[in-house]
Amino acid sequence: MSDCCKTNDSLSEKLQSCSSCGVVGKKVKTITLKTMLKPSSLELLNAELDHYFCATANCEIVYYNSEIKSYSISEIKVPVFQKESLLDTPVCYCFNWTKERIQTSIENGLTPHPVEHIRENIKANRCGCEVNNPQGSCCLANVTKFSSQFGG
Repeated sequence: MSDCCKTNDSLSEKLQSCSSCGVVGKKVKTITLKTMLKPSSLELLNAELDHYFCATANCEIVYYNSEIKSYSISEIKVPVFQKESLLDTPVCYCFNWTKERIQTSIENGLTPHPVEHIRENIKANRCGCEVNNPQGSCCLANVTKFSSQFGG
C-alpha cells in the first residue's frame, strides 16, 4: 500500500468503455473490488479480468470489466464520492474528509486544511487508497477540486 498515491502507468494500458454511459473508465486493481464489493457481488467477481472504475456522476455503474459484467452503486459497501451528492459522503476515504467537513473547514478557516492534512499523511506513508477509496487511487485531486469550490 505504500504506492497508493503514486501514478502507475501500467494500469492505463487498455481502454475500456462503460456499457451504461459509454465513458472510458480508469483501470483499478482487483484488491479495490475485493474490498469494496458487498459479499453477494464479490462471489461473482472474476479476478482474472481487468476491471474499470466509472466516475460518471449520473451512471449507476461503479465497476465493470471487458466481459460487460458490471457492479452498480447498490453493490458497493460505501458511498461513492463521484456518484453521491450527500454532504456526509467521503471525499477522502482514508482520513474521513467528507464533503461537509471539507466545506466547514474551508469556509471557517479551520486547521488542519484538508489538502495539507492529506499531503502530510501521504508523506508519512499512511494512506491506503487502493483499499479505502472506491476509485482505487489517491483522493487528493478530488479533495483539491472540491475544496476549490469554497475558496480553498
